[in-house]
Amino acid sequence: MICLIALPVFLVLGIFSMKYRILAKEAFDCIFRAITLRKCESKLDQRIKSRITGKILKYHPGTARFFFKNFELLSWIFVALFILSLIFSAIGIYNYAVYGNCNGPQSTGLCLLDPTGRYSGVSAEDVEMQSEIVYPVLEEDDPIIGSKDAELTVIEFGCYGCPYTKRAEQTVREVIDYYEGRINFQFKTFYIPRHNLSYQAALAADCAIEQGKYPEYHKLLFDNQETMNLSSLTIFAEQSGMEKDEFEECFSAEKYKNEVEGDKLMGLHAGVQGTPTFFVNQQVIVGPKPFKTFRKIIDEELKK
Repeated sequence: MICLIALPVFLVLGIFSMKYRILAKEAFDCIFRAITLRKCESKLDQRIKSRITGKILKYHPGTARFFFKNFELLSWIFVALFILSLIFSAIGIYNYAVYGNCNGPQSTGLCLLDPTGRYSGVSAEDVEMQSEIVYPVLEEDDPIIGSKDAELTVIEFGCYGCPYTKRAEQTVREVIDYYEGRINFQFKTFYIPRHNLSYQAALAADCAIEQGKYPEYHKLLFDNQETMNLSSLTIFAEQSGMEKDEFEECFSAEKYKNEVEGDKLMGLHAGVQGTPTFFVNQQVIVGPKPFKTFRKIIDEELKK
């Protein structure tokens, strides 16, 4: 079964050399015959066995004898490891594409596709690093998601056009439900121009605050993120129970432009470089991390 491992290797090398294309054809033939319970006529597996044994023999005769004697068993072990590596690689690629972390939604461990974590589950903005970090503070004029009497407020900088911010919404709701009124969130818009309607949606959300319909409007923006267009912003206003003319007047006049820019500036001073970024007092969570990440940090802060 060593031909199963040799086949992809020869296929790649065959791009550059006819010799390896011939070997790839032989490897395929051997695999096909093995599946149909027939012997490999080209004896490619035996040639590979002899070649590898000869290489090892130059350095360690004892190991070479062991390899030659147990070649069939070792071949099956290598094939099993090869198949497992393919399976785990496929799972990692899928998780990275869907969750922004190749270890899946319930893990924050090392991801070989993104070892630094720089691109894992965060929508980044190119900004200059601040010389001094100024942690964000709770502002009474910004809306609260969850109980207003909570012991601890988590401040989130998010973008209504960011898929990672949308993904984090589920975890936000999990945290709010789990802590039963002890935790709430204050959402501050950190618009990213390259995202669809990021700035416009931030303006519209502030107009929703004016009419007391922020929670409903906030949810509609994320629920319809993929299909959102400019006219949708007014449709969402009506669906959330706002007075249409009042909303349109507020939105078209960019009434809350200063508030939107102020939130963005606060985020920059706090060192935010991508969305979503959460501040639990002075502890920072970047990206749509799983519930267990929030729970660990929140429990620490509640004990204080």
